[in-house]
Amino acid sequence: MKALVYLGNQQLVVREEPTPTPADGEAIILMRAAAICGSELGGVKHNDPSRKVPLIMGHEFVGVRADTGQLVAVNPLVTCGTCDRCLAGQQNLCRNRALIGVHRSGGFAEEVAVPISNIHELPAGTSVLAAVLIEPLANAWHLWHLSDATASSRIGIIGGGAIGLMTALVALHSGAQYVTLADVSEARRGTAFDAGVPTVVDDLDGEYDVIVDAVGAHETRAASIRQLRPGGRALWEGLHDGDTPIDGRDLARREISVLGSFAYVDDAFAKAVQTVGLADERWVNAVPLDDGERIFHQLMESPDAYVRTALVPSL
Repeated sequence: MKALVYLGNQQLVVREEPTPTPADGEAIILMRAAAICGSELGGVKHNDPSRKVPLIMGHEFVGVRADTGQLVAVNPLVTCGTCDRCLAGQQNLCRNRALIGVHRSGGFAEEVAVPISNIHELPAGTSVLAAVLIEPLANAWHLWHLSDATASSRIGIIGGGAIGLMTALVALHSGAQYVTLADVSEARRGTAFDAGVPTVVDDLDGEYDVIVDAVGAHETRAASIRQLRPGGRALWEGLHDGDTPIDGRDLARREISVLGSFAYVDDAFAKAVQTVGLADERWVNAVPLDDGERIFHQLMESPDAYVRTALVPSL
């Protein structure tokens, strides 16, 4: 089969790889679209040591289940189901978790072997390209649950990429009346406004009850705290930078809460599948798998105007 393989040192190549053989409890997925996540671009650019090479990446993908012909989405979090966190319903914090596309072969290939328990059948008529946004949509549902926001909460979102945009739409879908999304990109601001986000700006101004940082840079984390009202909550989802200086005295004096958010629990992924209609296929740029190396390097240097770029099977 054909696959885009990461070889380390910013090297990727499209080449023939052995067709996967499913283990017990697994099924083969024939890839139909696999989105390129910013974490993958950053991982390749900065030689992330957690990605053991050679590696077929791709954790945001949809395809056809080979044995049934059903169009499905795949939850890429593989969990043990038996540790204390899994039993508490916090599958995203599983002590033995693995991620498809990081710790095992992922969706940047014509075929993928995945656990059957991670497969979700998609509603009839679902657009393949819209469905590749289910994974960031699942992140958004998890963020919304952690936020404890109400309809009257003032919600600020920093970053108009896939997760930031999905978070804004989930908040609005859930009844939030005051949602502001900030992004430095004019194209992303335009997409958010066209999607129905009522207030779109280049930088947050004023105070908010809840701020989601969907970027994870030093500057955006600082802004997520600075623009909170006393007693407000900042949710950090973005993973752009590591160390972030924090004024602990400010947190204490204003009783600010800072909460990390990683991926999603099973219920959030299922909710994303149910609400896939919030996504729009026009936000996704489809690129043939054969062009994977070229588009990957292009996106590492300069993000395009699309919410996501997805690899699709080459003709």
